Amino acid sequence: MLSLRRTHDFQKFVTPEQNKSARINPPSFNWPQSDYQATYSIELEHVEKQLQWRWENANSPFRLPFLLSSGQYRWRVQDTDNNTSQWMTFSIDSQSEKYLPPSAMELFELCSKHQQFLMYFDQDIPSVRDFSAQSYQKFQNTAKLVDIDAIRYPTHYRRGQEEGKRTAIANVRKWIDRDLMALTLLYKIWGEQDSGELAVQLLLRLAEWSPEGPASLLRPCTWGDEVGLSLARNLYLAYHWLAPLLTDSEKDFIKPMLVRIAYQMEQRLEQDQFKQFPGHSHTSRLPAYLGVAALALHKEYDEQVCERWLNYALMIYQSVLPFYGGEDGSWAEGPFYSSSYSKWHHPFFLSVERLSGFSFYDHPFYKSYCQFAMDFVAPEQDIHPFGDGFWCKRDGREWPGFFAQNPLRIYAERFGDEHARETCKQLEAKIEVFHLHLLDVVPTVKQLAYAENNTPHVKGIDEKGIDNADLDNKETLYSQYYAFAGLGKMQANELALYYRASQFGNSSHRHADQGNFALFDDGESILTPSGSYGYRFGSGHHSQWTRTTQAHNLPLFAGKGGDKGQILDNEAATAKVLRQEQGMGWSLVQLELALAYEDTRRYSRTLIMVDGKGVLICDQISLYEAKPVQWRLHSPLDVFADGQHVNLAGQGCNYQVSLPSHDQISPQLSFGYDNDTSHDEEVISDASKHMYHLEWTLPEQQEHLIVSCCEKQPIAHQLGSNQTLTIFTSEDTIIIDFNNDSVDIQQAEEKVAVG
Repeated sequence: MLSLRRTHDFQKFVTPEQNKSARINPPSFNWPQSDYQATYSIELEHVEKQLQWRWENANSPFRLPFLLSSGQYRWRVQDTDNNTSQWMTFSIDSQSEKYLPPSAMELFELCSKHQQFLMYFDQDIPSVRDFSAQSYQKFQNTAKLVDIDAIRYPTHYRRGQEEGKRTAIANVRKWIDRDLMALTLLYKIWGEQDSGELAVQLLLRLAEWSPEGPASLLRPCTWGDEVGLSLARNLYLAYHWLAPLLTDSEKDFIKPMLVRIAYQMEQRLEQDQFKQFPGHSHTSRLPAYLGVAALALHKEYDEQVCERWLNYALMIYQSVLPFYGGEDGSWAEGPFYSSSYSKWHHPFFLSVERLSGFSFYDHPFYKSYCQFAMDFVAPEQDIHPFGDGFWCKRDGREWPGFFAQNPLRIYAERFGDEHARETCKQLEAKIEVFHLHLLDVVPTVKQLAYAENNTPHVKGIDEKGIDNADLDNKETLYSQYYAFAGLGKMQANELALYYRASQFGNSSHRHADQGNFALFDDGESILTPSGSYGYRFGSGHHSQWTRTTQAHNLPLFAGKGGDKGQILDNEAATAKVLRQEQGMGWSLVQLELALAYEDTRRYSRTLIMVDGKGVLICDQISLYEAKPVQWRLHSPLDVFADGQHVNLAGQGCNYQVSLPSHDQISPQLSFGYDNDTSHDEEVISDASKHMYHLEWTLPEQQEHLIVSCCEKQPIAHQLGSNQTLTIFTSEDTIIIDFNNDSVDIQQAEEKVAVG
């Protein structure tokens, strides 16, 4: 039997998913290959009809060149040693979106009638300009920041300047993503000749840079790749849109750099074996950039090469990406990264859509992202858990624009309800100067049609998200778990509880924090993850604190070499939701976390949020051998110990934290972070340094039952000697039996005395 088990956290999952309806038609056939160069036979059969297909010398991803009719199908693959996988079944139905993009040559043919065809045709400009009047002053404000004389090639390849990589990243995002594109758009959309001429001068200055060294995209990325990524993201659009101002000589000077960067993109994608390992975060930006490059250059460079580049980009977006984005709209790398990684592709998608009418936005992820963003990205909170960048601010200094100023652009107008559209407008109104993401501000004519449609999207019966009308309903308790990314949210009025239990392991921009949670009260952080990048990604603080379990609301188990947390950089360090329950004014979720830790037989965490009161945390832990436990929480509030309790003093309200299961043990409090000696440079961070760490050291045992309360009003509960926890709410009694792994909900008329 041929195993299709993933062996790396960056590998694609098997699709179509077993026994599920395919959301796109034709579905993309993906499976983990043990050898990147291996070839397979693939068999596909209609279960009810005499329809059978077999293809030889195939590899993952495999794309059908035709649509499938409705019905049940099964498929399997066979390697060259005749090892065959099990049959896997899926269905095609009326909900399966037609998803056959045009070919590269078809797109080139559609370009032939136009001089300008990236995102906008010439005839589009008057209408999009009129619609974007409110953005004009903001683009002018942004252009006032341009200082062309400040532009210098990065120097962090020089001895003693290695840590200048962080400064180089910040600079190119200012000079290229912000300055070059603001000036170019002022020329392209508003016809500002002076802005266009200054953009040409900036583009020519960038063309003097070597695309090797610090600007290279190629492994081993000795000096990082963000400089090259900014060049790849913007230069093709600038070159195309500024073409009427460029002389033939200037074009001849710029073009070799554009060609070299495109070849680097192609080579980097192969270096990372990207179609099999799309979890390479930075590399996942490149297919869209390569697609734009192919469109921009195909009339001036080798058409066959450009065809190869464009077909690769089309294949990746039909079959592989988004890797970290699921059909439910969630993003496994967390809110901060979702806000930018839901934007990198916009120029490519919008260009293909304008030329052909085909829309990559019809993929379920893009259709559903708006609601995930409303739950995790858009809320006005101190932080946005989980994953790297959870501490960053929309208007922060650390990485301006990466936590997108308006993550709802494109999505709210196409797929959002009235509340999402209004939130999008509010976010846009707060912007005075654009940072990083300028290419989705001015709508295309297709986007304009959505924006001018006054009928907002109405959620179907299976769609996620809280309705705007529910926001004013004081009895509404919202609970939503996004299974693909493994991120959940419970909300009741001012209280919001977030948690993580993911099929993705603790690698890339994810932390060793399966089962982590964060509690907010009216947007104020009560219990949260801790840490930051420090000086930069991979700094001592980031690698030794933020990524590790000790920084999160999770326990550590004693082990050789010190207290041990969850496993990092392993695809097997996963978690899952066991059950979800909710009633009038309360919500419960139970998680299984054992696979995320070593030497753990069972670890069940139950979170119960009670409206107006707080949260109960119940951990049932079974270890292979007896160990003490360091049970930890973190809070940015002012913290005061009061015997066995800890008081948290917030601006809006006060909370008390206790461990009823261990009421004789006093917590230890610590404040702040150890100094990071891995660098000498100034740290620019949005993260608060005001962070308390709470720790209860529990005695050595093989079985641990831990019950903790974090409450602003007492949550009535009773911990029985028979391993039961009874929680009394205004309407229900919740009985958790840890011995029998059961949760019993008794409504008011069914309540019985609990001994």
